[in-house]
Amino acid sequence: MNTSILAALALVATPALALAGDKFEFRAEAGVRVLKTATVVHELRIDDMGQSTGDLPFVSDGRGGWVSVTQRLQFLDEYTEASTGLPRAFKRAVREANLTGKSSLTTAMGESRPEGSRMSSALQRQILEFRWVDEERDWSRCYEKVDAEESLLRELRGEFELLPLLPTGEVEPGATWTIDLARFRDVLCPGGNLQLIPEGGSLFGRTLKVGVGGDFADHYQPVGGEIKATYKGRRAVQTGEGQPAPQVQAGVIALELHLVSLTDRKQLYRSAMPPNERRENAKVESVPLEYTLAGTGELLWDLDHGRALSFRLEGQEGYVSTVNKTRYNTAKPEPYSQRTTLSGPLKIAIDFTDGTNVELLPEKVNPRADSQRRDK
Repeated sequence: MNTSILAALALVATPALALAGDKFEFRAEAGVRVLKTATVVHELRIDDMGQSTGDLPFVSDGRGGWVSVTQRLQFLDEYTEASTGLPRAFKRAVREANLTGKSSLTTAMGESRPEGSRMSSALQRQILEFRWVDEERDWSRCYEKVDAEESLLRELRGEFELLPLLPTGEVEPGATWTIDLARFRDVLCPGGNLQLIPEGGSLFGRTLKVGVGGDFADHYQPVGGEIKATYKGRRAVQTGEGQPAPQVQAGVIALELHLVSLTDRKQLYRSAMPPNERRENAKVESVPLEYTLAGTGELLWDLDHGRALSFRLEGQEGYVSTVNKTRYNTAKPEPYSQRTTLSGPLKIAIDFTDGTNVELLPEKVNPRADSQRRDK
């Protein structure tokens, strides 16, 4: 028999070899520095404001307006040990951790009342050390040089690699999986809670701290929804300048999400009440904050080096903030509620770039030192 025919028959008889999928795995090399920048923009419209008393229905008071907030966070991370799966040891320089907001409340008579606020973290210009502790499934953390407030470290997270978005094992284009809603907090709140504090005593600042347009770390508590991820395949991505410009192979993960968060902000609300409200003959019962988000996102993951390149999320968000009180102005205690509803677009942009030549800012010395340097 002709040998070419035999070869052809052999090809027909042999099953095709399956192409291996792509593996999304974090890898860190000792000494590598990465600049990580996150920007969150809320553009909210005040849809409705009003109140209800006793068994009477809710009554809108005719007020409206808008809220515009931008939050910016920037870390310079230096991995001090090689690791796979997650960063096991690294230094984090907090270059920026702040939030600026503007609002305008329009009364029923058409009068506009603009207000601004700014929030920042005492951790700005601090250098922190993180080390993974297997037994505790968490990072220990401490200040690198200064003795500062240990309470600022308790709610920090080492996670700022977007690991909750990654699939397990190898995947091929078209593969889908779901993202854990609780772990998605590490995407919305990279680095954990940096305890942004309002500068000044404005009511708008209190509104931000309660959570409306503020830091997700203050209020994100998911109670429902779904986040679906789909692997779209590879894309060549330029990572620098020059001729030719350097490129890497990036895995593209698309997200579709809708989620609901609900938390009670009573404690924070009471601590920030102005004097005139404290004098009211009333008791604050609860301050539920309901948050909804529906949108899409895209993660670009550097398959060559094992780390994130960028993340983008756009969607429509909504807030319903309610203050429930019991009033004692009548012979019989009377329930009273104030409710504000807001909605609008949300945009999140996170970028990871080479931090080799990024200058370290001088550490800020915190005069309020605790006796112990380390904290968990």
